[in-house]
Amino acid sequence: MNIVVKISSNLINPDNSIDVLDTIACDIEKLKAEGHSVVIVTSGAVMYGMKALKLVKRPDTVPLLQTCASIGQIALMTRFQKTFEKYSIIPGEILLSTDDFNIRSRYLNLRNTIKTLLSNSAVPVINENDTINIEELKLGDNDHLSSLISIMLDFDMLIILTDVDGLYNADPKKTPKAQLIEHVESIDDGVISLASDSTSLFTTGGMKKKLISASKAAKSGIQVFIGNGFMVSVKKVVSGTERGTYIQSGEKISARKKWIAFAPGENASISIDDGAHSALLNNGASLLASGITSVQGAFLRGALISIFHETKKIAQGLSNYSSEELELIKGKKSKDIQLIISDYYEEVIHKNNLYLL
Repeated sequence: MNIVVKISSNLINPDNSIDVLDTIACDIEKLKAEGHSVVIVTSGAVMYGMKALKLVKRPDTVPLLQTCASIGQIALMTRFQKTFEKYSIIPGEILLSTDDFNIRSRYLNLRNTIKTLLSNSAVPVINENDTINIEELKLGDNDHLSSLISIMLDFDMLIILTDVDGLYNADPKKTPKAQLIEHVESIDDGVISLASDSTSLFTTGGMKKKLISASKAAKSGIQVFIGNGFMVSVKKVVSGTERGTYIQSGEKISARKKWIAFAPGENASISIDDGAHSALLNNGASLLASGITSVQGAFLRGALISIFHETKKIAQGLSNYSSEELELIKGKKSKDIQLIISDYYEEVIHKNNLYLL
């Protein structure tokens, strides 16, 4: 089995009385001996930097956040290296930004790098590159990043380790009799409504964000587990015997479709009318210019863009036109487009380059 393990900052706080990283490393050694492949997605660089600079609250300015990440990343990876060395595991550091996913060539190069590390018996340790990422380049949080990595590698399982036991049917802090939901068939709005947005000093993604990230992985055919890293064994999670929330995987989709569906895309989108929405949803059609009502952001031909109907994102796809060209042809029939653009396409986004969410 191929597994991604996401570790939250709270779990690897050096002030903890429990050495969670040591426990995880011990489990990885056993899993590797059984033939499993493991990739780590970790948070913690900003936390380690805050401790080094003796900051008592998370910075609210980008330069100071980047400074904390720069200082903390060294300490974070030093801890990984020292801990893994005890179990004869070689870690390989990878720092990422949005462009590593939305530019296809970089995406493929990243995938090849990770697979080469795995083929040489190393364990990739991945984090967002907070040292240089500004808001426009950020992936959002490492729950999202772990989902993207799982999807990109076409892995079997994503294990999200946090400091709570999993998803409850009510807030356990407010409702003492709240019950842990151990199995979720699929994640819909009702399931997400059970989750909280609450975060801590060192974390940016609450349970709600974890479920949204888990939903993306599950839709692409990956089983997801969310559980308490202070208490669970990764090895038991893999065997299906650990306490936490297991989220059922959906049907597998092709690698290219996964990239179109779940890569972050560019900071750009188009909105469509009711007719285009019905054609995409019910007929599996390509998207035509006649159904486009507005264009947001600037992008070139071949960009991966979001498609909205009203206020809801319904799809993602590769555009045959730039944003400037779409402004000229939106709402127009195909026969009129060739009078405006000489090298025109019948479709704005062909159905083969489109994924409905």
